[in-house]
Amino acid sequence: MKKFEVPYNLDPDYPAKLRLRQNLIPYIECIYAAAWKDDCDNTRFDITYRDNYPKTYEEYVDRLKGLLALGIPVCILAQKGATITMIKRYRTLGVHQFILNDDKLAAKVKASFPELKLTLSITRALTLDELISGDFSMYDRIVLFHWFARHLDALERLPTNYQYTMICNSACYYDCKWHDAHWFLKADNPELYGKESDRICANCTALLAKGKQQSSYIEPEDLRYFDPYVSCYKLVDRYDDTDTIFNRLYSYSNRSGTGGKPRDYYNL
Repeated sequence: MKKFEVPYNLDPDYPAKLRLRQNLIPYIECIYAAAWKDDCDNTRFDITYRDNYPKTYEEYVDRLKGLLALGIPVCILAQKGATITMIKRYRTLGVHQFILNDDKLAAKVKASFPELKLTLSITRALTLDELISGDFSMYDRIVLFHWFARHLDALERLPTNYQYTMICNSACYYDCKWHDAHWFLKADNPELYGKESDRICANCTALLAKGKQQSSYIEPEDLRYFDPYVSCYKLVDRYDDTDTIFNRLYSYSNRSGTGGKPRDYYNL
């Protein structure tokens, strides 16, 4: 059975709602949450503008403890600008998994705390050639870039000495060239953020208009094509409300959707 990394949207009622859906818990590999906004940079910066975003670090920690109380591993997103001092602080809170994008930091963390589980973020956007030629032994898992969702045959060429995670429900253009500018976008207010986000994504939006196949979305029924190559899947999005997140997990864990695609659909 493949499990799923599931997003946390900072909803204070998230733990209670998950307890009401006990049938989903066996399918959860971990719940991933962005680090506190002042600790490092992560994608989805505009979430910090939301009314339900914690007003203080102490409030953030209280919500994090609520997640940890579920007994499900919590993984902290620390994609840019993280430090080992920050990692130590979250480790003290009871967090033992991190998503990083810094090989030197990952190696340092592994040397100091070998029990911690580290994942290389999709924001690294590694190509097949980079995965073949590089050394990523400091990570326990690597999140594959969207490109692999439409190059299924390329998965057969991946080095077998790593474990991989695949984001399966993203609507992003599979071969985006503007990802860094969008992922780490910041702005002074949500209106400016939205305007700049639309500008950056204009090229992708035009390509996506050609059809769903241009996205990196994988139908729930079609995970079977990817199962031989990945150790688990990752669901997005931290933008979504809690019920949407759990309903999506239900669909993917049961592999039930609107109808599968032929294998060639995932090779462009």
